Amino acid sequence: MNKQRIRFSGHQTFSLRYGWLEKGYEFTARGKRFSDESAIVDLGVGKNMVDSIKYWSEMTGIIEEDRVSRFGQQLLDEQKGWDPYLEDLASWWLLHWKIITHVNYKTSGTALFSYLRKPEFSKQDLAEATLRLVDEGKKAPADSIIMRDVDCFIRSYCGPRRFEKKKAGEDTFECPFQELNLIQVMSDGDFYRFSIGSKVSLPAEIIGYAICEYFGREKKNAMTIQKILYREGSPGQVFMLDENTLIEAVQDLHENPIWGRRFDFTESAGLAQVYCNVDPEESEELLNVYYRQGGASWAQN
Repeated sequence: MNKQRIRFSGHQTFSLRYGWLEKGYEFTARGKRFSDESAIVDLGVGKNMVDSIKYWSEMTGIIEEDRVSRFGQQLLDEQKGWDPYLEDLASWWLLHWKIITHVNYKTSGTALFSYLRKPEFSKQDLAEATLRLVDEGKKAPADSIIMRDVDCFIRSYCGPRRFEKKKAGEDTFECPFQELNLIQVMSDGDFYRFSIGSKVSLPAEIIGYAICEYFGREKKNAMTIQKILYREGSPGQVFMLDENTLIEAVQDLHENPIWGRRFDFTESAGLAQVYCNVDPEESEELLNVYYRQGGASWAQN
């Protein structure tokens, strides 16, 4: 696995908006580049938003090095894609996983869902966790850069504080990740709370896919439930799962005739372990099966 680089800018403080990934995919699929002078006209947005669409398209893995990625094509191809219009909330869970566990980059989002380690937190708590991502001996970015990234990711998942009067020109568009209900604003307005536990719109296949990728990175085919729940970059941390929810997902996969021999959960002598015998390169078959079975019909709020 490549060493991840720090990326605390590029979104231009804009949270991801509905339609942006589809727009970025189509634009790139036509052989266009975000650096082209015509990008503003082609995408129909201002220069800063062009940069932001590029950022989110890259962070979700839809495009790589100015080209549509294999994943992007599998998800968004209008004819054969899993979910070309991103109508299924499962797709947003999948994209959330891709952002937070990006193979090349760490962001405030990485800190938020892996390094913060607090069920309730403030923006300052997240800024401090984000700074810990910077390698020892490396110069830390300016506080203003860190705080802009922190603010962007918090707004991406829970939006502006409802009781705050919005400033002129403030970004008030909802981000699709808010539909995942992963973070809530607490009543005093200065703190936020993770929603830990069951996720109605998160299918077992998406959790299984995340487990496959996580096990692949760790080069394991068995791991304790505690590691899958609490280690940095684990499905438990990224999806904010509790033990029961994770075990239920693994058992659902185990009981599925397609995956029964590849996933299992055992508990012996006080040691609870998850087994996953899916080759990481074959993990996308979980997604093929899920979308072929018409998951979108039930994975809506």
